[in-house]
Amino acid sequence: VPNFAISYSVYGTLKEHALDDDLFYNLRRIDADSGEPKLGFLLTVMCGAMSGILSTCLTFPMDTIRRRMQIQSLHIPEAERLNSIQQFRHMVKVEGLNSVYRGLTPELLKVMPMVSTMFVVYEWSKEMLDVKHNR
Repeated sequence: VPNFAISYSVYGTLKEHALDDDLFYNLRRIDADSGEPKLGFLLTVMCGAMSGILSTCLTFPMDTIRRRMQIQSLHIPEAERLNSIQQFRHMVKVEGLNSVYRGLTPELLKVMPMVSTMFVVYEWSKEMLDVKHNR
């Protein structure tokens, strides 16, 4: 859940920036009825992918620790199991700081198209439902 909360926040920020910055002028589209600028398809995909990348990079260490704790519950007696802080310290001490990001590349390859598609459908749904908002 925190991943999507971060993703929506980042997407909203990137969307505002893309609509205000002249750098993205050619990627915007103008609404025929209201005349207001909106994100084009490519800009929506780009903002969605970037929000997914950032939210994944922020939450991935916690997911890695969670997965390790789930696996240890299958193979390690209860008295020897590590809590989340102990698990983090153990990973960094034994495997190095990079261990909390092990598996990030395949995760990003999954997240970028998934979150991009989610925001394309989100924007399309708002348009089809004629949702009025300030942007």
